[in-house]
Formats: sequence, C-alpha cells, structure tokens
Amino acid sequence: MGASYEAILASIETLEIVDTHEHLTGLEADRSRETDVLQEYLTHYFNSDLRSAGLSAAALRRVMDHTQPLMERWEIVEPYWEMARHTGYGRALDITVQALYGLDGIRRETVVALNEAFLQTLSSPDHYHRVLKESSHIAISLLDAEGPYDPAYFRPVVRLDRFIWPRDLETVLGIEEECGATIRTLDDWLAACEATLLRARERGAVAIKNSDAYVRTLRFDPIPLREAEAGIEAIRAVRHMPDWEARPVNVDKAFQDAMFHYILGLAEKHRIPVQVHTGILEGSGNLLTNSDPQLLNPLFIQYPGVTFDIFHIGYPYQHVLSALAKMFPNVYLDMCWAHIISPTASVNALAEWIDSVPVNKISAFGGDYGFVDAVYGHQWLARRNVAKALAIKVEEGVFDVARACEIARLLFVENPARLFGLEGLA
Repeated sequence: MGASYEAILASIETLEIVDTHEHLTGLEADRSRETDVLQEYLTHYFNSDLRSAGLSAAALRRVMDHTQPLMERWEIVEPYWEMARHTGYGRALDITVQALYGLDGIRRETVVALNEAFLQTLSSPDHYHRVLKESSHIAISLLDAEGPYDPAYFRPVVRLDRFIWPRDLETVLGIEEECGATIRTLDDWLAACEATLLRARERGAVAIKNSDAYVRTLRFDPIPLREAEAGIEAIRAVRHMPDWEARPVNVDKAFQDAMFHYILGLAEKHRIPVQVHTGILEGSGNLLTNSDPQLLNPLFIQYPGVTFDIFHIGYPYQHVLSALAKMFPNVYLDMCWAHIISPTASVNALAEWIDSVPVNKISAFGGDYGFVDAVYGHQWLARRNVAKALAIKVEEGVFDVARACEIARLLFVENPARLFGLEGLA
C-alpha cells in the first residue's frame, strides 16, 4: 500500500496491545495434553469453514480424533482445507504456523513436522509466554472463561447468562452451591445474581459478557421484575424430578428479559462495562437476525449509565453499529474476532468508523480463540488491517502519518485500557 502503510505498520508493530476477548484456559497448566495439531486447530472457527466447504459433521469428528493416524485424517480433510485456506480463519492458521514453527503453512508436506513440533509445546511450561508475550506482544487479555487464571496474562470477565436462562436444574443447584443458599423466591434469585457479580469483581473481573444472541433474540423488552415470578415457578417445578432425568428449566422470554434488565441495573450500580455478542454466530447454522445490534437500541436509551462494548463489528451489521456508536455516548465498538471473520470487512469498517465515530470509542483487537497458537495469527492480521485503514485515511488527506500512529495507539492500547480500567497494565 505504499510508504504511509509501511510507516504506520512499523509503529503498530512496536505496541504492547490490549486484547479485549479470549476463550483460553486461564492457566497454561490446564491446556489439554490429550490432543494433536489437527484436533487443537480445528476446535475453533476453521472447522466452520470446512463444514461450509462441504465436510460432513461425521467426517469432521473423525478428523479431530487424535487417536487415529494423522495422515489418514489429513487425507479426509485436505480437499476442503484447500478450498477454505484463503478465508480469514485459514490465513490466521497459516500465518501462525509460519511464525511459531517455521513451516510453510499447514499442508500435506508440513503437517507431520508441524504435529511433532506442536506436541513438544504441550510439555513446555512457557508456551503462553512465547505466544502471547514474546511473539504477539499482548500486554493483557480479557478472559471469557471460568476458573483460575494467571494474572500475568489475563483479567477475567463474568458471564451472568445462566441467571437469564438457567438451562436445567443442575445449573440452579450449581448457583446454590456457589452462593451457599437455597433459591426459593425471586428475591433469592436476584440476590444470588448480584452476589455472583460481586465475587467476580473481587477476583478481578473487569466486565460482564452477554452471549444470549446464540440462543435468543437481542430484543429485551422492559418487563417488570414481578413478571419474572413464573421463572421461579419453573425452577420449583423440576426439583421433584429424579436425578437421572435431564430436568430442563423452561423459563419464558418475559423472565429472560426482566433478568437482563436487572443485570444492566447491576452493571450501572457497580460501574462495570457490559460486552455484548452481536453479528455472526460461530458454528454451522443459527438465526443471524437474533444478533442484529439494532435490537439493543432501546437498552442504550434506557441505560445511559451503562457502558456497552459491542462485539465483532456487528458483522455483517457493521454499518448499523457505526450509526449506534455515533448516536450514543455509552456505546463502544469492539473489533474482537472480526479480523479473522473477514479481513476486508474489518479494514472497510474501520475506515468508515473513522469517518463517523470518535476514535476514542474503538478497540482494535480481541483474539477470541479457544487455543493459544492462533492468537498470534489473529493479532498479525489485526495490526495490518488497522494499518491499511489508517493508510487509506492518510492518502485521502484526513490526517498525516504521525496522527495515524497516535490513533493506532488509541485503538490497540489506550481505548481498551481506559474502558476496562487497565491503564496501569498497558
């Protein structure tokens, strides 16, 4: 893209960045050792592209079975891999393998050597440090995972979705065990929800995460809490069932809506940002319209004291999200996951947002991976996508290279650090 791009990228490459979203295990010691490179690399994202290319679900399960011969599994997946190689997901994996293992991507000629090198990392005590710190230059990552975590790498976020939609009695019993109390009334349920948030804050949580778009619409109507009593009745109704039954808890939409409004009230009360999944849904099939960020518009009006961090550029609703962030001071834009969903869409979205949204409202990167290696490939793409978008604006005469480098630092470091209270870490 020319001298402007190269100068901006050179500056971006020096940044120790804030990563707004990961699904990694909180402790490196908890990484699974019962795996190999195909199983590990296909646990997240690229498997969806393989399925989209035509690989059957049964064949994918066989390919991911690390107990079976590696090359037999490669023979099954190779035709689909070649068709999907150039997607953002595929490119991130090839970039990762080239940088971390010195091999020419993932292909027939390299997969055996790659697997041998990957298996060696499973016995390494410092693979997180190598990938996240030495190679990816990530100052700190926000961790969307329960359990213990290493503060050298992570700060946790808390999910309260189970209070919105407790799927089964086991979920309810787990909440009761954590809180040390039996849930008998709606007030008990609300108290347990707030206590869970406060415990999470004590262990370092810097945000609430909501991913309800995977299972329902993001339209949360303003339902009075008293109408949520039926949900407590649904919990009571399954307590008598034998423990060998699934014992599902069927709460209605009114209960779910009322609970999310209650959680937003807690976020306002305790001054903690709320991250919301919008746009594309991981996996091979779902209802995309459930995740349209426009459905959140009434909440932005009703809760001006809540800071909303809206995920994944809302892809493919990035234009809608641009308008929402422009309209509301409490709505922020998060590019986590987006750079591997579509690098081109991410460049174009950022170029548009610079035209429409103050640059202090955009966070540039969140790896959003469930295995550590690919975080490298994602941040590599993210740095280049941001450099491309900023270079476009330099070439248009909107600002010069020096200002572009300042904006890059805002996007990758200062904005997310300020949003999540991490200023001393980045």
